[in-house]
Order: sequence, then C-alpha cells, then structure tokens
Amino acid sequence: MFKHKAIITTVAARELFKILVRELEIDNNLSERTIMLVDNMVLLEQLKRAHIEDIRKRGSVELFKNGTQEMYRSNKSVDAVLKIVEQQRKLQAELKLTPASDRKVAGLVKLEGGDSDGDKDKRDDFEKF
Repeated sequence: MFKHKAIITTVAARELFKILVRELEIDNNLSERTIMLVDNMVLLEQLKRAHIEDIRKRGSVELFKNGTQEMYRSNKSVDAVLKIVEQQRKLQAELKLTPASDRKVAGLVKLEGGDSDGDKDKRDDFEKF
C-alpha cells in the first residue's frame, strides 16, 4: 500500500491522493514511477489551494503602491493557479487518467465518428465545408 508524503497537509490533497491511487489500481497501472507523478499532482493541489485562499483574501486584483504611484495590478496567485491547473492536466494525461485516455470513452468516440457513405448525409452544414 502506498502512502502520501508527510508534507501533504491539506485534506483535499490527501483525498486527491486516494482518488488517484484508486484509479491507477483499477487500470493496473500503480507503480513506484506513477506514485512519483501522483505525489507531484498532490503537491500541486496543495499549492493551488493555498493560492486560491490568497485570491479569496485579497481578490483577483490588488492595490499596488510604489512611492507616490498607486495602481491596481492582478494578483499573481491567479496566474499561478492557471499554471498549476495546466501542469496537473499534463500529469493527469501522463497517468492516462483524462477522459480522452479512457478506453471506454475512446472506443465510443471511434464508434460515433464513423465515416461511411451513409454518414455524409447526416453531417451538419459546418462539416460540409
């Protein structure tokens, strides 16, 4: 049984760890290598939660003072959250845990996307161009 790292302190991060391990067990894809990726995803989740809390406290924009100048600038936590989400998505794809990598979903897309002559009449105007 794999255990999350001791630096994982938030409940949401621990829950994510359990979910990811359970999903990897279902696909029989749980190993030391995949646990490293799971740990990274969970650490990113913890960081993301901290940035979201910062956004809740200070808002998406903040007043910035530089001497006599005063201006509003975007909270840097907003950009950090977006980057973290993108990195998590990449790790999720690496672990083959995205909807697109799901065998059942991929099979349905192939079945529905058939290209027989009878299907050409059923296409909408956008696909004809």
